[in-house]
Amino acid sequence: MKFSHKISPKRRQKFREEFIRGIWNPKINNWRDIIEDLICISRKRLNNKFILFRLQMNILTDIIQNTQAIDAYKQKLDDFSKQEGKGLISKEDAKFFESEIMANNIINRALKEVVDGIVWRLFNYNRAFLYLLADKEPMGPIRMDKGMIESLYELADIFLDPENIAMLNDISNFLRIGDITKIGSDGNIELIEVKSSGGRGGRRIQRQKQKMSELVEFINTGIREYDGRKLTIYDSNITQVHYFQNLLDALNRSQNKGYDSILIGDHLILEIVNYHKIDDINNAIEYFKKRHESTKERWDKNDDKVFTFFLSDKMEYSRNFIPYSILPYDSNMCADIITGKMMIRSLINISEIMRKIQKSGWQIIDSFFLKTEEEIKKLEGQDVKDLTMLKIRKSGYNINIPHHYFGKLVYELWSPKSMIEVFEEGYNRDQHKDYDAYLLNFLDDQRIWK
Repeated sequence: MKFSHKISPKRRQKFREEFIRGIWNPKINNWRDIIEDLICISRKRLNNKFILFRLQMNILTDIIQNTQAIDAYKQKLDDFSKQEGKGLISKEDAKFFESEIMANNIINRALKEVVDGIVWRLFNYNRAFLYLLADKEPMGPIRMDKGMIESLYELADIFLDPENIAMLNDISNFLRIGDITKIGSDGNIELIEVKSSGGRGGRRIQRQKQKMSELVEFINTGIREYDGRKLTIYDSNITQVHYFQNLLDALNRSQNKGYDSILIGDHLILEIVNYHKIDDINNAIEYFKKRHESTKERWDKNDDKVFTFFLSDKMEYSRNFIPYSILPYDSNMCADIITGKMMIRSLINISEIMRKIQKSGWQIIDSFFLKTEEEIKKLEGQDVKDLTMLKIRKSGYNINIPHHYFGKLVYELWSPKSMIEVFEEGYNRDQHKDYDAYLLNFLDDQRIWK
């Protein structure tokens, strides 16, 4: 994931551009109910093997068909670029093709969100294992080639065994090791690489086998050399606090006038636009300008670093965050969020987060957020994981805070208090550590998600 968010220490004023970039259009509107039904089925029928198999086949078929449509529209756009000025394709047609490409990509991401929700439930919400299973870049477009057909034969054979179920990895963002993930009734997990008789590239298979063996050994032993570091997995006992009920209340209020906004603590503003209910976007723009005005003025006066995100940004995929199909909402609301019917924009005050960290007894040593705008511009394009987002110290103990901790404040509405409790937990645990890094599995994730 590349760092590309626009950063400003002041409140940005270009409301119109922010909200008019909304993704809701008639094609997605038609698919929204399908996504809701798929979420509902995936939750209600998870233990029905036949339905789980059929669900995967339907989603695979839809993704492949949408990909074929994307390919066709891209070809038309390519033709347009070659024929521009000859009157063969109008600019209006080109805009339509671009809209269809965007819509089909959004639908495919939504379909994968449904599958990712199934995967999280099957793995009992174990973040650490899922993070490791996603330890590869997401695949490109899915097409029905010889390798896919052989994977489907293998998937069908597994489902015919009454003791096992399986997931087709290509339709999930999290299952990136191997082609099929087999889950036995005894809870054992097997990663399967389907080797095409025609050969699917020896180098890829060799790399996959290496990853698979590393991952299996790591999960079974709990600590090992992994990607050049001595890594371990820890279960976290903290009780996470999230603000999803606050968001749900605001989403419900937006059903009336088409928009709403809430202030969470003193660090986060959420602005919601309900594209199905709103009549005039200008009314929403004016409302957001005036809403929480005193808070925004205080942020400006303090010269705080305020970042703007859309919750839909997570839909581009990150293995660090939950799929939105497991949000603690009903299937109807989850579908609205996943398809973009509910656009949720967040303004997060990172300066306030850092003040909370300091008040809890930690010293800030270094941070990306303390850099000047000129220094930040020089870093654009760098991988987020290579940046020092925040380095803190307490009693001689240093922690480098990963970037996704700040992402959890936005995409999972994690409370700053929960984040600080994780720091404290690490401080108490790591005094006599024999490893270089660790992955956290939050035990209470099983309590939170649906």
